[in-house]
Amino acid sequence: MKSSNPVYNSFQRFYTFSTNRMVPAAVMEKDSLVYWRVNILFAILFTAFVSGILAVIAGVFLSIQNKTYILGIIDVIGYAICIWLLTSKRLSYTLRATITLLGFYGIGLTVIINLGVLSGGSAWLFGFAVLAGVLLGPGAALKAVALNGLSLGVIGWLVTIGSLGQGQPFFNSLQAMVAAGVNFLILNLIAAMSVAVLVKGLVAGHKKEKVLTLQLERERARLVEAKQTLELEVEERRQTEVALRESERKYRGILENIEDVYYRSDLDGNVLLLSPSGLRLFRLADMTEAMKINIARDIYQEPEGRETLLKRLMRNGRVKSYELILRRKDGSLLDGETSARLVYDDSGKVVAIEGILRDITARKEAEKEKRRLEARLQRAQKMEALGTLAGGVAHDLNNVLSGVVSYPDLLLLDLPEDSPLRTPIITMQTSGKKAAAIVEDLLTLARRGVATTEVVNLNTLIDDYLASAEHQKLLAYHPQIQIKTDQQANLLNIEGSPIHLSKTIMNLVSNAVEAMPDGGQIQIKTENCYVDRPIAGFDHVKEGDFVTLTVSDPGIGISQADRERIFEPFYTKKVMGRSGTGLGMAVVWGTIKDHNGYIDLQSVENQGSTFTLYIPATRKGMDESRKVLSIADYRGHGELILVVDDIEEQREIASALLRQLGYEVAAVASGEAAIAYVSENTVDLLVLDMIMEPGLDGLETYRQIIERNPDQKAIIASGFSETDRVKAAQGLGAGSYLKKPYTLEKLGLTVKAAL
Repeated sequence: MKSSNPVYNSFQRFYTFSTNRMVPAAVMEKDSLVYWRVNILFAILFTAFVSGILAVIAGVFLSIQNKTYILGIIDVIGYAICIWLLTSKRLSYTLRATITLLGFYGIGLTVIINLGVLSGGSAWLFGFAVLAGVLLGPGAALKAVALNGLSLGVIGWLVTIGSLGQGQPFFNSLQAMVAAGVNFLILNLIAAMSVAVLVKGLVAGHKKEKVLTLQLERERARLVEAKQTLELEVEERRQTEVALRESERKYRGILENIEDVYYRSDLDGNVLLLSPSGLRLFRLADMTEAMKINIARDIYQEPEGRETLLKRLMRNGRVKSYELILRRKDGSLLDGETSARLVYDDSGKVVAIEGILRDITARKEAEKEKRRLEARLQRAQKMEALGTLAGGVAHDLNNVLSGVVSYPDLLLLDLPEDSPLRTPIITMQTSGKKAAAIVEDLLTLARRGVATTEVVNLNTLIDDYLASAEHQKLLAYHPQIQIKTDQQANLLNIEGSPIHLSKTIMNLVSNAVEAMPDGGQIQIKTENCYVDRPIAGFDHVKEGDFVTLTVSDPGIGISQADRERIFEPFYTKKVMGRSGTGLGMAVVWGTIKDHNGYIDLQSVENQGSTFTLYIPATRKGMDESRKVLSIADYRGHGELILVVDDIEEQREIASALLRQLGYEVAAVASGEAAIAYVSENTVDLLVLDMIMEPGLDGLETYRQIIERNPDQKAIIASGFSETDRVKAAQGLGAGSYLKKPYTLEKLGLTVKAAL
């Protein structure tokens, strides 16, 4: 029986491995004498293996201290022989036992020669003779005692003539030495013969065992004869069972190969049968575990769903394509579709339910995705239609408003300062200008509002807006509002219309203010962002370099229904006439789309909202007047840089910047290509993208390169935050971590530092 103790289990596996190499298991089962001798030999060798390491360490230390180096060498060799005897496959039991005994004899003799006859060597010789009787029988024991006597006699003679033992502890006289040797041999002989008698008894017991085995064999023969008689009687039944097994085999083959799940349960929901596909679907180990499951309790996410299914079954006898939500063993949910029927016994009583279950999770997810895409398409089409309508209206209104806005100026020139008509005319002109502002919003909505673009910096636009009269007026109306900004210092530029982008900032801030009737803090954040993989959110953000503007508020939030319509023109929850026209968020949508950007919206009712705008970044028109390091401080000297990135645009940007800095540049599109290039060319530095799909990523690429060239320098680049894999690459020797998007100064300084 397998223990729960892992140490014991490991010992059992090693024991079986070692003893089976000494003598086949079948031989040990038949011969108990062999069995016990093998176990004793294993115990000796395993004990030597476990404790021997301490003896080897002590022996080596002692041999160094006493300058008896041969003793330490022999200890190490002896320990290695012990391991060899435990694990070797080619040695017979007799040879293993003989080598083990000779090891005892050799160690004892070596210890006596090196440390003297009063050392522990005599104990090893004593054990040599005793174990010879245990492992190989009385004949071997007598030979071992004789060898001990001969060895001690020779050692005594060598000591007497002065050839051995000089300076070592020894007996006071020759008589004492002889007496000790005789006593040792007598005790050794007694112990060895006692063991021989024990072995002889074991042999006798073994012979008795053989007699009993013979008797059992005879009894077995009688039982076999009886069995043959019974087999003749049940031949007809056997043939029936063969046919039944064949039928079962066919049935099981069908059951094991169907993709859908076949199941059978009793009326209480206990599982009676479940196909292998069902075990896989619900992540169950085997049928034993499946039969412990109650469908109503463990499988159905909503128990009332099973009640409805049972009612339909009892009413109609069968159910087709019934959809339900199920729960796996690990708690994860899946969508299922089942067709089931009732199973009756011979008396017509319902005894079970059987059916086919299909996993439709993927289909359901596809349907959800289809609905989501359809909703997005409908929203885009609606915005386009409304934009077209707004554009037409704006065009006509512009014609009408030209007179309303322009003529008052002419009229006012002809009127005296004290004319009572000045006030109504100025009021008329002011109203006309407000209407013109609405027309401008309509033109933006119609995607006709961006006539020219220029390189701008979003941080500058935000600062300008926060210092504007419009913003100060907004804060005057809402003094309980605070604004907090978090603007990235080295924010990339964007190309766009400063007017429309400023209006976008204003509308987002105004929307956040209106969402906090009781006041609060609005957070405005800008950041460089490299999107390495598309983001599926409110809008589908594609790969690329972006500058992001995030406006967050802890206000009332936006419901799911309102989120679907928040960017529609004239759709507003504000009080008309007090808080705007309802065009503000529609203008935000139109402006961002005009700038080829994306919008993400995250909102929870009563917790707040976060709008994130993704606007494509540009490296044009960087502000040269700002104080920066001279390019000479980080210019290269023709070193060869290999750029490794799976995105072509990123390779082109990095290569262009590096060439501008005076480096020679090569570029490849995968980790595999980088390994091939480095194997044939000498590269001063690698610029490795961390995430490359498919194939090797930056870490694995660098790992394989430094296996061939341990001194290869590299830096790691990524659009994501610094990850554990980036740190692992740095642990292998890579240099600084460079976050995308690239800038000339940031890339130049990082490369210079790495080189």
